[in-house]
Amino acid sequence: MASFEDFPMIEVKKMNETEVRLFSLLFNLLREPKGISFQKFRIIMPRFYKNEDIESDRKKLYRDLNQLKSLGFNIKVAQYGYQSEDFFPYYIEKESIDRSLKFSKEELEYLSKSLYAAELTKELVSLSQKLFSFHLDLIPNGSKQTLKSESDENSVDTSNTEKILQAIKDKRAITIVYGYDEKERTIEPYRLVRKHTTDFYVLAYDRGKKSLRRFILPKITVKKETKEEFFSNLKITNEDLNFHPLSLKTHPEMEILFQIHPEYEDRWRSFLEGARYEIVDHQYKVFTTNQNALFQFFVILPEALVESSSTWKEKFANHLQEWENLYQFV
Repeated sequence: MASFEDFPMIEVKKMNETEVRLFSLLFNLLREPKGISFQKFRIIMPRFYKNEDIESDRKKLYRDLNQLKSLGFNIKVAQYGYQSEDFFPYYIEKESIDRSLKFSKEELEYLSKSLYAAELTKELVSLSQKLFSFHLDLIPNGSKQTLKSESDENSVDTSNTEKILQAIKDKRAITIVYGYDEKERTIEPYRLVRKHTTDFYVLAYDRGKKSLRRFILPKITVKKETKEEFFSNLKITNEDLNFHPLSLKTHPEMEILFQIHPEYEDRWRSFLEGARYEIVDHQYKVFTTNQNALFQFFVILPEALVESSSTWKEKFANHLQEWENLYQFV
C-alpha cells in the first residue's frame, strides 16, 4: 500500500511580481473576449502598465503577451487601418472547429465529370473554380478550353471609364448594367468622384429611380452610348459629394447627443470628419440621416461611449442583440 511519503506535497511558493502580472494579464484577456488595447491595459492595470515611460510599458506588454503565447495561449491582435497601434485590441482566439469539406482524389474526379457534363452556368463555373482551384489537373480534358472559348464569345467590354468620362464631358446619357443586375438602366453621369485613394464613384441621375445616385465605378458596364442630352438639370452640392456613411439618407435627419471619453475623442473626431456635428457643453451633437452608421465605431470601441440618449442606447443594444443572435447559427 502506498504511503504518504510516496506522494510528497508540492511546495507552495509565493508568486513573484512577474507571475502576478502575467496572471492578471491572462484573466483580463479571458474576461474581455472582444479584446483589450494597450491604452486600456494602462487604465485597468495601472500597477503594471502605468509608468511615466510609455515606451517601457509598451515593450513590457509585448514581452508579457509573448510569454503567454509561449505557454500555449493563442493571442491575436485585431488591426484597424484608421487607428494607432496602441488601440489595437489583443484577444485570445478560441480554437475553431475545422468544418471544411475534405475530398479524396476519386471524389474530386467524379465531381469534375458531373459538373462539366451539365450545361455550364455562372454558378457552375464559380463552383468549379472554388473546388478545383488547387486541382486543375482533375478537370476533364477539353473543359478548360471550352470554358475559355465560351467566355471569349460572351465577354463584355469592362473598360468603361473613358466612355463614362466622355458622357460627363458631353452631358449625354448612357445605358448601363450595374453589378449582377442584368436589367439595363439609363443614367445621366455628372461627376466622377474619388473617395480615399482607390475608390471611385460615379454621381449620376438615374432616370428609372428619378433621383441622384452613386455608382461604384468598377461595377458599371456601359451597354450603349446614347446621343440624348440630360433630361435633368441638377446642381451638384457639397452634400451630394459627401460620402460619409452618416450622410446616407435612410431616414429623416435627426440629432443625437454623445458624451465621449476624453481618451477617445481624437478618434471620434476622425470618425466624424465629413459629417455634420456641433460641440455643446462637452457633448457632441451629431446630425445624421443614417444613425446605424454610428454602430460600427462603438462596437469596436464601446469604452468610448460615456453617455447618450436612452432611445439611441436602446437601439444600439438591439443591434448588438441581433448580431449575437446571428452568431448563434455560426
